[in-house]
Amino acid sequence: MERFLLIFEFDIVRRIGWSDEELGEHIDTVIDRLRQADGVRAMEAEANLDTGRTHFELRYGTFSEEPERHGRVLTSVAIRSCGAAHNGLLSFGEEASVKPERNQWSGLRTPSWNTRQVTFGLDPVTG
Repeated sequence: MERFLLIFEFDIVRRIGWSDEELGEHIDTVIDRLRQADGVRAMEAEANLDTGRTHFELRYGTFSEEPERHGRVLTSVAIRSCGAAHNGLLSFGEEASVKPERNQWSGLRTPSWNTRQVTFGLDPVTG
């Protein structure tokens, strides 16, 4: 199984502003879901809780012939399973067809993960 590294930069926003702890709790929930996914070896995140700018590093292994897409799908499933939406993570057609699974917030409180940048490559960390 080859090991890969996907680095994401997101802006996490919603129409109604975040309270002091809500954004951090939401990010932690997504990270916990992602860590449970098959093949995920490590997950690191740094977030500016004032702006919502978040840096994610996902280390995973897969036998997939499309390893970058596999990592993007793992991430999108984790985000949606926590009641949030995402933009720019998948192809336009896929983005249009997916919605958050269980939205626990009103539409004004639904988090949206807007992809700013994605970097993909082999994981340089061994072990």
